Amino acid sequence: MKTLLLGTQNRGKIEELRALLGADYLVQGLEDLGKSPPTVVEDGNSYREHALKKALAYSGWAGCPVLADDSGLEVDALGGAPGVHSAYYGGENLTWPQRWAYLLEALKPFPQEKWTARFRCVLCYVDGTSAPQFFEGVAEGRVVPSPRGDKGFGYDPILWSTDLGMTFAEAPAERKNAVSHRARALFSFRQWLDRLEPRS
Repeated sequence: MKTLLLGTQNRGKIEELRALLGADYLVQGLEDLGKSPPTVVEDGNSYREHALKKALAYSGWAGCPVLADDSGLEVDALGGAPGVHSAYYGGENLTWPQRWAYLLEALKPFPQEKWTARFRCVLCYVDGTSAPQFFEGVAEGRVVPSPRGDKGFGYDPILWSTDLGMTFAEAPAERKNAVSHRARALFSFRQWLDRLEPRS
């Protein structure tokens, strides 16, 4: 079994990626190393910049390969916002229900048929020797006027999935993990890994 360090302290992301990678990998998060990780300021203008910055910082700190991600919700009526600012949209100290409410308030001037949106994820893999590798996944949907479901995390309760026919927070984990933006990015990552080191 190979160890893979995920450049995140978000337990939801860790559990999701752990389920997606399966039994071939021992997936660890930053907190699992028993020491405080460096603070990475996400001040870039793209998911790719943020993912690369985190992967390089955490790989140097941990001395091992790191898979880091940056992801967000892109709402068409809001010009792609919140996008790379998704985690802090509306203010750094908001609860998730407050953040959903802030986004829904911003959408009020627009008819609901214009509330099309998507989750986007960019993964960056850094092993300390080769060039960084990037993998991207997108999951299309639309924002719903009130939260639905109690599963998942982040914006899952307010994004209805085109693939699932329900919000991401209403879907069982195995269904979400088949079509999520993170799943699609990770599928590309896994294909790349398998080309390098085919599974027996």
